[in-house]
Amino acid sequence: MGTSTEEPTVPVYDPILALLPLISSLAVTSWLVSQRVGYIMTGALLVSVAAYGVLMPDIRLQFDAAFLVLIGGYWLGLLVHYYYAPHTELLQYIAVTPLAVLATVVVLPALIDGRRQTFTMGLTLVATLIALIGLAMLWQEHQTSEELYRIVGSSVFGIDGIRTTSIFYNPNGYGFVMMVGSLAALYTFLARRGAVWLGALMICLLGFVLSEGDAAFVGFTAGSVLVLSGFDRRVGFLGVAVAALGVYVAIRLGHVGEVMESTLLTRVDRWVASLERLAEDPMLGIGFADTAEQIGESRGPHNSYIYPLLNTGIIAGSLYLGALVYALGQGIRTRWTPWTGFVVGLTVAIFLYMGFESLFLGGLSPSSITLGLCLGLLLYSPEDDGPVTDLRSKFVIR
Repeated sequence: MGTSTEEPTVPVYDPILALLPLISSLAVTSWLVSQRVGYIMTGALLVSVAAYGVLMPDIRLQFDAAFLVLIGGYWLGLLVHYYYAPHTELLQYIAVTPLAVLATVVVLPALIDGRRQTFTMGLTLVATLIALIGLAMLWQEHQTSEELYRIVGSSVFGIDGIRTTSIFYNPNGYGFVMMVGSLAALYTFLARRGAVWLGALMICLLGFVLSEGDAAFVGFTAGSVLVLSGFDRRVGFLGVAVAALGVYVAIRLGHVGEVMESTLLTRVDRWVASLERLAEDPMLGIGFADTAEQIGESRGPHNSYIYPLLNTGIIAGSLYLGALVYALGQGIRTRWTPWTGFVVGLTVAIFLYMGFESLFLGGLSPSSITLGLCLGLLLYSPEDDGPVTDLRSKFVIR
């Protein structure tokens, strides 16, 4: 492994612009501001970034034809649903999905690819700051012996006196952001080395552990192995050994058994109930009705693969899931480099997380925007970089 010698090919402010929607989306899942304000800010930034990417003559935008067909078929399925059963939430998805796909899947990768490390350094610093804020909140509470902030989680790993505190409503949102930030910090440290980036990695990992986001832990375990293998396959095997050791320690502490009893089994029950309800209306699913009521449970399935099938039916839902699988396959097929390892590792981490939580491509939350960005990075091919001379070279359809 050695220090990367990345040659920047885009202005330094391009990857910073790409970071802005991700930073803004934090407000959607934070208790610092109202969710409505978070949606407005993030939507406005996505519109601005998309317009910048389309209008700037030097930015080459790539469109993958197969991916657009799959995701476009899903979107048409949403229109069919709205025709038969109009719903306000569904109308919002119909309006926002094309914008979100254009901005996150098409424009953001073009802004990032020429300065990859600039983007991951920025993402690392954002995650480090979020972790430091959470640690400061926890320290302040210990100084006063009072619960000064909203409780977003119980004691961490059953240790009394240490609980999850952050700017997020719940530990799942905090865990997702720290999972993404920790993987970015790991890639940045391996690519650039230095005490500063090692310290940032350690802070991110500490914040990640304190989030106690179990689904995010699963994703990070697999994702980190792929990130390490991008730099050296032997280190990737070492990562597998470390991951196995971590699972062993968690089992010995009783945390794995507790999670299986309190979280996993209840989710499995909701997954089964969701599939049984889908079997009653396989063509169109349940639409965007109250999911918990439809499946006879207190909550929805908390599974990002069952939700699209249950909500839109097998045809539209399969097109949506097919778009995700296709993008991952395209990314895996490319030459294996440190950057490929990071992008594939981050995507696999998110895909595993999606098995236990709910997020959609086309939303405005941090998880939805990061998912779209990862899909775009998987599909982006830098081999086509070069001077933009006309519309045909600016808009490349694969």
